Amino acid sequence: MKSGIKRVLNVNSYMLNGCYSIVDQTRPGEAVKLFKSLREDVEDKKHVMFVFDGASAPMGFIKGRVFNYIFDIKTGKTSLQTEIDYLFVDEKYQGAGVADMLLKAYEKYCIENGVEKISLKSMPTKQALGFYAKNGYAKANGSMLMTKFVRSALKQKQL
Repeated sequence: MKSGIKRVLNVNSYMLNGCYSIVDQTRPGEAVKLFKSLREDVEDKKHVMFVFDGASAPMGFIKGRVFNYIFDIKTGKTSLQTEIDYLFVDEKYQGAGVADMLLKAYEKYCIENGVEKISLKSMPTKQALGFYAKNGYAKANGSMLMTKFVRSALKQKQL
């Protein structure tokens, strides 16, 4: 199997077991939750998922919820938004740029599909917060919720 980033539309046993193993390294409770819901989320609920597939096993993955239209009371506008549920990289490949590539693939997909805002709930670790801040995400209201406006970033690049 050729390695690299791929969009996942069907979750087979190889993918399910590989993603479970990656999450289980640091958050076993989340791994069980993921194992029970991943196939349904991706195949039935149409969540967006990308995997960085290695030669023999997934090296990391990102999955986000189905896009939602959100009405902003302040602006009176409705915008398309999404939330990242999972971004995990196998411990053996952390620091090798896998997370950056997965996040960029997810953001590119979102921009191409008209999403204006990506949200996520980050773990309060220095590593996680630093990673997302480096990639343009900002904490919202002092919580672990972080957001990035991707459409505006794309428009700024076009100017």
